[in-house]
Amino acid sequence: MNKNNKRKRAFANKIHKEIFWLVFVAALLPAIIVMVLLYYLIFNITAEQMVIPEAIAYNLIPAAKKVIVILLFAAPLSIAAILLFAYKLSHRIIGPFDRIVTELGECAEGRKKGPIVIRKNDKFKPLVDKINKLLDKK
Repeated sequence: MNKNNKRKRAFANKIHKEIFWLVFVAALLPAIIVMVLLYYLIFNITAEQMVIPEAIAYNLIPAAKKVIVILLFAAPLSIAAILLFAYKLSHRIIGPFDRIVTELGECAEGRKKGPIVIRKNDKFKPLVDKINKLLDKK
């Protein structure tokens, strides 16, 4: 596969997609649970304190409608932010991973001599340093 086709895809490979969905679900699921429980808690406590049913209908239902409208606008923005965060995080992990795999393959086939080079801030730097020590011993 050439580089032009690879850049058009949203995910570099299957692992990238799996890490993305793991981070996304791990962030979204607790957010939804907290949102639902908080909504239930606020309105349940408020309804318990209002003993007159007319007061509940008069005060609580309009407030619930406002909260729903706010959630309808805030939830998509939050989900978009979580999607962006999950994508960037998974990309930071998979980018160096793919580079390490490619360069190790080239070293094994004899097409590349010398150390594997990655950015100094990459998460796999300690691993690459150890691999480079092994390659130097060859």
